[in-house]
Amino acid sequence: MKTHSTNLLQQLAQRCTKALRRASTVALIATSVLGVHAQQSAPANAPAGLEYSLETIAIDSAERNVVYHTRDHIEAPNWSCDGKFLLFNFKGGIYKLPITSDDKPAIQPGSKPQLLDTGAAKKCNNDHGISFDGTQLAVSSRGDDKKSLIYVLPINGGEARLVTPLSPSYWHGWSPDDKTLTYCAERDGNFDVYTIPTAGGAEKRLTTNPGLDDGPEYSPDGRFIYFNSERNGTMEIWRMKPDGSEQQPVVADEYRNWFPHLSPDGKWMVFISFGKDVIPDEHPENRDVMLRLMPVAGGEIRVLAKLFGGQGTLNVPSWSPDSKKLAFVSVTKPVPPDWSLPSMPEPNPHKQVPPPADFHRPTVTINQPLGIFEGQADIGGPLLPGNANFNARTGQYRLTSASYNIWYQRDECRYAWKQISGDASLSATITFPNREGYYDRKAVLMFRQDLNDDSKTIMVALHGGGLIHLAQRAEKGAKIVEACRVKAENRAADAPPIRLGIEKRGNTFALLVSLNGEPLHQVETTAELHLDGPFYVGIGFCSHLPVTSDTAVLSDVVLK
Repeated sequence: MKTHSTNLLQQLAQRCTKALRRASTVALIATSVLGVHAQQSAPANAPAGLEYSLETIAIDSAERNVVYHTRDHIEAPNWSCDGKFLLFNFKGGIYKLPITSDDKPAIQPGSKPQLLDTGAAKKCNNDHGISFDGTQLAVSSRGDDKKSLIYVLPINGGEARLVTPLSPSYWHGWSPDDKTLTYCAERDGNFDVYTIPTAGGAEKRLTTNPGLDDGPEYSPDGRFIYFNSERNGTMEIWRMKPDGSEQQPVVADEYRNWFPHLSPDGKWMVFISFGKDVIPDEHPENRDVMLRLMPVAGGEIRVLAKLFGGQGTLNVPSWSPDSKKLAFVSVTKPVPPDWSLPSMPEPNPHKQVPPPADFHRPTVTINQPLGIFEGQADIGGPLLPGNANFNARTGQYRLTSASYNIWYQRDECRYAWKQISGDASLSATITFPNREGYYDRKAVLMFRQDLNDDSKTIMVALHGGGLIHLAQRAEKGAKIVEACRVKAENRAADAPPIRLGIEKRGNTFALLVSLNGEPLHQVETTAELHLDGPFYVGIGFCSHLPVTSDTAVLSDVVLK
């Protein structure tokens, strides 16, 4: 989706209206795994919070039906072989939800989700599924090294038996005879498809291409394993024989296609599709996605549903036993205040203005190291949570955020930070994988006095459109003022990536720039700002769109 097109505001308004309608539709059945939710109004300055719906959809009519609605972050439903219950994961546990088995499944009267006893597997993720005979459950759960391992346990709960001694391993499929598991695993820095006997034993590697191969699942007749692969530069659906031979693409188009699931009768395949704004090897949460359906024998691909979701929506097999319906999880997108929407030109003009003088939201701090940084934060509590990861092999940091701006008297962004004192310099090479993102998105190298949204701060920023600047908020709660700028718009697609730096010497800060691969050089104009030690230094990103996420990649990050 071209997020800086002139009809962006109209698109945002339409999505907000749909979100409000959907929220009002499901409000009467809002529940949580702890009981019934009262619908309470959040404080005006607090994030709205995300809401999750476990839905079913009929493949013939595309009619959607909400079975369960909650403010808890639930993911990845499985449909039992007898059609009498759904499983989903929440906070490391697997929950069982008894349902009716009519055309519009609903919670069994008097029932609510019950935590399944998974024995030693107490930190389950969203990769889990039921054996073809309906008697066993495979789960992926973090081990002592905090990496995923695969366990098998009885379908009604009980002691979990470890199957994969090596980690990380993420379950995705049972063979039709239930004697073999197929899964995605990282070995020696590469993610590939493997199989292993359910009883345990040696694993077998089926794919060897560089890049990510993921989401393997057996066809019901056992003739093929379907999976998704980025080996051709985008994420496509592939299939192969169970021994790894005859690998060939099945779905290759403009979308990022993930997690193929075949219907029990073997006639249909459903998968989830992300847009080109998503990096091919990622399947993030909180994105606009599609569920798409195609005949296994080949034929037209049909859009079954458009929704807000992604990670956790359709990770695992979720077909009804009669092959007529699917279960999935959708998310209700928050509604942003008008002032936070981006500036837009004619014919749908809109001007982003400063937030109300007393508007603040608390920062969400994530005490999780990231590469050279000590921790992370969603500065200003954006309506959608951000994400960050570091690839030690490539030295790349990926920062994902949906946030309205880093400007005016308060900021919103994903920020990876380290506390220091004294003089320092920070530099990084910056790219935006999504070339069609909003032109005013910002990747920043930033010093902050604290992690509050109105902190005294100074930054160098690269905008999506190419503008570079040095800017500062001289006092807590003041408006940011630009000190200098460098224009780098309209660069050729094959131009070298831009490298930026910020240098602190006493109270003086300088912008350093490299536009064409030359060594970093200082821009003449500097800025003055006093920070009391210890202060924060780090890298950040904001999409400039309050409910639309985007990603910046920062490479060769040097702090000294």
